[in-house]
Amino acid sequence: EVDVVVAPCRGFQSAEATLGEYVNQVLPVVIFAISEAELSSSDESELREIKEKFALPIFFFKVPESGADLISPKKTGNEKSSLYCQLMDLEYLSTSHCSCGAPGPDADAQSMLVEQFEKLRLLSTFSRQVLQKHLVEAATSLNEVHCRCLNIFINQAFDMQRDLQITPKRLEYTRKKENELYESLMNIANRKQEEMKDMIIETLSNMKEELLEDAANMEFKDIIIPENGEPVSSKDIKCCIKQIQELIISRLNQAVANKLISSVDYLRESFVGTLERCLKSLEESWEVSVHPARSLEKSKDASVHITSNYLKQVWWLKWLSRIFLIIIIQRITWVSPPAITSDWKRKVAQDAIESLSASKLAKSICSQFRTRLNSSHEAFAASLRQVSA
Repeated sequence: EVDVVVAPCRGFQSAEATLGEYVNQVLPVVIFAISEAELSSSDESELREIKEKFALPIFFFKVPESGADLISPKKTGNEKSSLYCQLMDLEYLSTSHCSCGAPGPDADAQSMLVEQFEKLRLLSTFSRQVLQKHLVEAATSLNEVHCRCLNIFINQAFDMQRDLQITPKRLEYTRKKENELYESLMNIANRKQEEMKDMIIETLSNMKEELLEDAANMEFKDIIIPENGEPVSSKDIKCCIKQIQELIISRLNQAVANKLISSVDYLRESFVGTLERCLKSLEESWEVSVHPARSLEKSKDASVHITSNYLKQVWWLKWLSRIFLIIIIQRITWVSPPAITSDWKRKVAQDAIESLSASKLAKSICSQFRTRLNSSHEAFAASLRQVSA
């Protein structure tokens, strides 16, 4: 199963180009025949390009001149031909390696020069060395692949064993910390109602004048107010009253939420900070373990990421400012539709503030908080069960 390829004349295609067509498809054994006593400049240039691009060992054969004796006279040991010296300069031959066909100390195939016709049989030895070189390279590459695969399997086995020992402890610790946070927040919700009531009364008292002033100066959305002070329709009046009430509710909601946040700020590091760090560690180990299995990504998203998002829900400091405060506002009655003036807006705001029930507001906040807290606590527990599974 050997193909013999003879390179065309240089004027048609260079030997380097011919090699380039075959070197990636076969195991090449390159023979460079020389008919002259020395290499020409074109020979040297060609050999430099071959060495630079392919770094292949080459069997150099000095073809005997026409009519010359096939058995060449023996040379003395120290006598080196011009051809040998040229190949030394081109770094194809080396003084540390024998050019007679004997294997080198590193068992690597080396270029060989044969100047006697009767030594052409050394081509067989050279070919075996070249094929042996390719065999060693292939075996080395295969061994490296095997070693990498084994290292991956061994490391995965150690990581899995470690996870089987550590992850349950982390899960149990996380569950314990979440229970502590849950109980602490529930205790706060149970005992804060009276404090919230006093806080709402105090906040309303401090903000009353500011709220009345903002209401008197507010501009209504999607309602056209006559500039001549004429009354508007009952429908528009109701919309105006609703927008004033919403202004008061939102401003009061934000003020109360800010005070509540500052009142339980110590929870940030004592419970939530610890829980966040533990969850982050669990998420990282989970992500590493399921990354090769794409089919588990949905399970990962549905479980571990829920546990992180749970913190944003259970941490009422974050979402309390969005709770809609339920208020009881007495119905404002009028004999005929009034004109929309600053005094009228101020009076509507005054009535809305006076109709607010601090006790009902405090009760509503605590009730909503307990409902959200229980829901988040159950979601967190379900997420941990998924991670454990």
